[in-house]
Amino acid sequence: MNSLFLEGNKFIGKSTLLQKVLRLTCSSVNGFYVNRIINDGGQIIAFELRAAKELLQQKAEMKTITEHCFIQTREGKRIRNLFVFETFGIELLKEIKKVPADVVLLDEIGGIELLSEPLLAELLAVVRHSNKIVGVFKSERNYQHQKQLTIEKLEVNEQRVLLKREIYRNQGQLVELKENNLHLIKKRISRFSKKIFFFQALSF
Repeated sequence: MNSLFLEGNKFIGKSTLLQKVLRLTCSSVNGFYVNRIINDGGQIIAFELRAAKELLQQKAEMKTITEHCFIQTREGKRIRNLFVFETFGIELLKEIKKVPADVVLLDEIGGIELLSEPLLAELLAVVRHSNKIVGVFKSERNYQHQKQLTIEKLEVNEQRVLLKREIYRNQGQLVELKENNLHLIKKRISRFSKKIFFFQALSF
């Protein structure tokens, strides 16, 4: 198995679980993750793309970089900015080839970012050529929900099928995270990341 992606309902803890396991089992990580920006009322007002390597760094507080927010809420409607993916997103994916790490984190894929053809091309290249990926793949249910919340049209069915096909073709797996299998999936991710680390150690 070269990659392991989690699917599941919103807020079930997919990203939190991955981050906890990576902090325990890896000394380096590259790729990206999404940070939710929440206002004082507890509402999500933006989604920010961030470098995965930050997750292993000791930081008291991370400052939001507005230029890296690919979705922002304005007057109750979500506005997207694909330029974030075509600049910072591609930069993070290209870094995977230049700066090897214990594991690649792609959290999450299968949604709005697939509207960017340059980013999709880089994602496919990463899936094809990396054997150490963990991440989150947006479930069909969550994808349909996101389509309803965006002002602009969001139609990436073909891109999602293409990306899934490449994941399976390159010995990847998609597993659904549920409340009743959280512990089991955590062990599975841990075994996968430790196996990566073991084989890398043997190569030295």
